[in-house]
Amino acid sequence: MPQTPLLSVVVAVYNGELFLAKFFACLEAQAIEGMEVIMVNDGSTDGSMAIIDAWRDRFPGMLVIEQENQGVSVARNTGLAVATGQYLSFPDIDDDFKPGMYRRLLDLALASNLDVVTCNGNYVYENNRKPSRPIFPEDKLQSTGVMSGPAWLKKALDSRKFLHVTWLNLYRHDFIREHGFKFEPGLRHQDIPWTTEVLLAAQRVQYTNERFYDYYIHSASVSHKPDTDDTLIRSARHYIKILEMLEAINQRYPEQVKNIPACNWQIAKEGLGILHTFNNMKDPQKKKMIVKEFFDRGIWRLIWKNARGFRLRWRLGRRYLKLKKATRVPG
Repeated sequence: MPQTPLLSVVVAVYNGELFLAKFFACLEAQAIEGMEVIMVNDGSTDGSMAIIDAWRDRFPGMLVIEQENQGVSVARNTGLAVATGQYLSFPDIDDDFKPGMYRRLLDLALASNLDVVTCNGNYVYENNRKPSRPIFPEDKLQSTGVMSGPAWLKKALDSRKFLHVTWLNLYRHDFIREHGFKFEPGLRHQDIPWTTEVLLAAQRVQYTNERFYDYYIHSASVSHKPDTDDTLIRSARHYIKILEMLEAINQRYPEQVKNIPACNWQIAKEGLGILHTFNNMKDPQKKKMIVKEFFDRGIWRLIWKNARGFRLRWRLGRRYLKLKKATRVPG
């Protein structure tokens, strides 16, 4: 009977030919015996499949799944559905992760039967146009012992420097399976609701501030292209959906959330981001349309309800009249 792999690495691939060779080299350098590698080719139209095929021999039992392009969430869910490992990881193909990352995280996870184990990383800028810096500043978040997921989420959100990402973490597969957690299809920044709910449900979490992962900020990234009114509208709709999901999550975990005021704060904070998106729009008619949708879906009420403290409400209140004015544009 085949032994259960310690780790399943679930990888979404879409037009990744520029990054895949480096990604596979990072994966090989982890030197985890019996690691299960699941590559989900999400409708790539470039040479990604040829590169994946060229590396198959280096990863015995690599599972390659091809599907029509449906986005990173569906690709991750596809891989998650067939994964058999004790722990799961979801790295991005255009980043670097250091030798020893997965071994170190697995050692922590196995020693304490963790639901989630997480580490630190670096922001690294293309062509070194800015100095690299830690994702979580070490004066704000230091290594922890084993703690509950809600306690870690509170600590992390209270730092105001927390980044909702999957790729710094390993997840205990049975924990993910028991709760039926999946990524939200078609949603950009789906890591925000995923991470929030996973941590609210987790009982055993540990963080090490060792920096194992380089997150590259580069011009080929979708999230760093110049915006148009249409891309701003799409972004606003993604964040509106995220706020609705965060509110539903808060209602599913009332006992945990009542001790974490930052669960309300993050709804208000992401809401301010939506208002900033509206400010950057040029076409008054398009702006009127999306602002009306924002009010009609009850998002203003949701943000206001979750804004705690005078300063946050003052910042929102200043924008309210401008928003209402935008909905009165003729036409």
